[in-house]
Formats: sequence, C-alpha cells, structure tokens
Amino acid sequence: MKDESARTAPKAELLNVVEQAMRFHAVWEEVYSTHWGRRFDEVMEALTSAAGRWAVQLDKSAAQSAAMGLQSGSGE
Repeated sequence: MKDESARTAPKAELLNVVEQAMRFHAVWEEVYSTHWGRRFDEVMEALTSAAGRWAVQLDKSAAQSAAMGLQSGSGE
C-alpha cells in the first residue's frame, strides 16, 4: 500500500503543476486577445482581473513585464 501512495503522489503533484500552467495560459490568452496594444494600466487591470477569475497568483514584477510587452504590442 505504501508503494502505491509513493507512486501516486508524484503523479498528483504533476497534475497540479499542469493545471496551474493551464490556468496561467488561460490568463495570458484572455488578456492577450482583448488588451494587446492598450495602455499599460488597462493591461495591468485586465491581468489582475483575469488572474482572479482563474485563481492564479501573479508575481507583481512578472505581471508588470507582461503588461509592458502587451502594451507595446509584443506577444513574446
């Protein structure tokens, strides 16, 4: 029994990581498709709002970097 739980724990952790990655991607796609090329403050507000809807915690510096990229019209 212990061997079974030892094998399923990494699988559950991997599924959690994949789910979080999908949520991050959903936030990015939502904001990218609606706020590309808009003002920085609009993009930041959209990122914050989308992150709340998708239950994603945003790192402030990463969000600012993403907002600058979207605001300047970059999809990278």
